[in-house]
Amino acid sequence: MSSPQIVYAHLKEVRDFKVNKILKKAIIIDSSYTVSKVTGVLVNSNSYDAFCMDGKDVLTISTRDLLSAKDVEHMKVKPLLRKIQPLTTSDTVEKAAAILSHYRMRSVPIVEGNQILGVVNIKDIVELLHKQNLKWIPINDILTPEPITVKSNDSLATARKIMITRKIDHLPVIKGDKVSHVMTSMHLLQVVKPGEKIGMGLRGIDAKKKYESEIGNIGSTRIPNLDTHVPLSAVIESMLKNDASCCLLTLWDHVHGIVTYKDIINILESKIPSEVPLYIVGLPEDYSSAEVVKTKFDKIIRNLRKVYPEVESAKASIKTVHNPSSKQPHYDVGVRIITPYKTYNYAESGWDLSKIFDTLGSKVVRNLSQHSKKRWKTSIRKIDKKDIF
Repeated sequence: MSSPQIVYAHLKEVRDFKVNKILKKAIIIDSSYTVSKVTGVLVNSNSYDAFCMDGKDVLTISTRDLLSAKDVEHMKVKPLLRKIQPLTTSDTVEKAAAILSHYRMRSVPIVEGNQILGVVNIKDIVELLHKQNLKWIPINDILTPEPITVKSNDSLATARKIMITRKIDHLPVIKGDKVSHVMTSMHLLQVVKPGEKIGMGLRGIDAKKKYESEIGNIGSTRIPNLDTHVPLSAVIESMLKNDASCCLLTLWDHVHGIVTYKDIINILESKIPSEVPLYIVGLPEDYSSAEVVKTKFDKIIRNLRKVYPEVESAKASIKTVHNPSSKQPHYDVGVRIITPYKTYNYAESGWDLSKIFDTLGSKVVRNLSQHSKKRWKTSIRKIDKKDIF
């Protein structure tokens, strides 16, 4: 297990890299476009995100957003557009990685005035990381364990629902008892893309009918499949060599995990200004919620150090799970506390992120106060409850 503090220091060169040095052409659309037209633009350019300006606001739409459209042919794209925070030419890769991870995007625009100058692609950041020595970082530190899979005889509608509700772009497809290929949101979008008009009709069948079809062989077989014991450097090299946006990690023919570009750039995780190094992965999309999380996590560690002063660093990982039966997401939160003697891990789940961190705060402080050395006379009972949160 690699130390977040060591990883953070090791990747300073990448974090400080200026985004204007990796500027690429942006896919620009107009809010008056139909879903059908934007679908064609993204499919033809093999891009996952498109952007437009609305006054001073920057709006975006992704392949997953387009999959949620009910009327592909006639619906305007405007209701599906989302406001995001852009970059400026003076920003660094660290900020770009934070925004990409925050909004679960493949590219983020660089804006000057009211003009989109271009984008920073997530793949370009991965290529910067590839130039670093990452052989000492185990892949188990960053992979997403037990990824959601679908069967080849499942319907495209099933895959669509999973991608939209879980906000994921990759689905390993099981055929028989093994993974045969991986389907992405782009593959699905290509299938349901409206056909060419012939006279008053439409070539092919409409999107609703297409979603009733089986997944079958739709997807890519050019996906790296590596052992779980390989280092991060081997995974990145294999993904770039195969031009693949994900890599499967197997153990005894079982899919143990999946690594995507997003998982990789998470090692450029946010460091919170604090008494000790604090890191958070997977902050919620809402910035006010993200700030609440940062404040609570910082307060947990500050109060912990009153009873356990030798905390060296701490990391919180937040996994957001979107349940189709509820508008409110479910959160799985893990906290890792690193001390000179041992690494402590805690986990909590729930629907209210604020309450989850409150519960974790009580659990962490209570548990580690019991492990503190006898010479530390400070007791958890001396800390006022209102100070913990």
